[in-house]
Amino acid sequence: MAKLFFDNIAIAGLACAVPSFSQAINSDPGHHAAEYIKGVKRQTGVARRHISLTEQTVTDLGTAALVKALERAAWDKDSLDGIVFMSQMPDFNPGTGNAFVLHNQFGLHKDVLAFDITLGCSSFPYGLSVCGGLLQQPDIKRIAMISGDNAWPDYPSVQGIIDAPVFLFGEGTTALLLEKRPSPPIHITLHSDGSGYSSLFNPFVGSRNAWRKYSRGRLSNGKEFDNFLAFGNYMDGMEIASFSMTTVVDFIREFLEWQGKKATDYDALLLHQANLQMMKSIARQLGVGMEKMPVSLDRYANTSGASILLTMADAYGGRQDEYKEPLSLLGCTFGIGLSWGVIDFQLDPGVVAPIFESGWRSEEGFLHEIE
Repeated sequence: MAKLFFDNIAIAGLACAVPSFSQAINSDPGHHAAEYIKGVKRQTGVARRHISLTEQTVTDLGTAALVKALERAAWDKDSLDGIVFMSQMPDFNPGTGNAFVLHNQFGLHKDVLAFDITLGCSSFPYGLSVCGGLLQQPDIKRIAMISGDNAWPDYPSVQGIIDAPVFLFGEGTTALLLEKRPSPPIHITLHSDGSGYSSLFNPFVGSRNAWRKYSRGRLSNGKEFDNFLAFGNYMDGMEIASFSMTTVVDFIREFLEWQGKKATDYDALLLHQANLQMMKSIARQLGVGMEKMPVSLDRYANTSGASILLTMADAYGGRQDEYKEPLSLLGCTFGIGLSWGVIDFQLDPGVVAPIFESGWRSEEGFLHEIE
């Protein structure tokens, strides 16, 4: 098992920016799909989301979040030694990573390392592990980890977003500031099962099927499609549910055995905000009550790799007066890959900014039509 331990890394700041537009699931009983919509809402727990109508990218929201996080930590941007950007949604091509775009936005000096890691819902413990490894180096003392994905590019137009009666994914980008200094220990375990990659993937992005974008076709698992443009991400719902509620729970228990603790020994259980029924099942199997499981899914939907950090900002941002001691937190993320990770750490709520809306968008890099 990939077990990691850090006792010299502290969370110095956390901020989360969401788009200004907030959208509710259509609750009109007269809608032609009213019963279906009601069922999806009940199963997933999603009632609202934030999503951009103005082509804001993950990097735009990440810029706003990083500004706020730096303010919260009272850091100067030039004190950063690195930027690690966790996202599946590059502004441009994958090689021109979002970290480089952000590096440019802040005018950082050339000694600041910057790179992206392409990972989705499980990215928090993976990213923190990479940042933690970098912070063991003598000349690296401060790193910003940015996490987020976009949902609006999945729609053909603004009207397509507005007309969507039901949805699962929302948008929010987080900036987590990590600093090298003596701190309470962070424990992490990381896990992968590549045999499940085709349970959650997009077969039409990348090179494998670049010349096979048929109007009608069949995936290697037998799933048929009529229009690749409308197909989007494929998810085997039954397989993912089974994975989340059995495999993931087993590995959380293994982590707890390593720590000699019970899930109820922690102040809160932070789960990837994928599906409320899944989350309730995991918590129930671990003996954790809903009062100890923060939920942001109902108002922000599934925000992919940002979901645990967004949930932390939602639960603890601006509430430092309510907590006299640091919080002991247990977290678990799971998703694409298949990949998952378990983590425990302490958090001072005073370093967490409340979630805020941002309408800021960079004008750099847009293509303009020539008539």
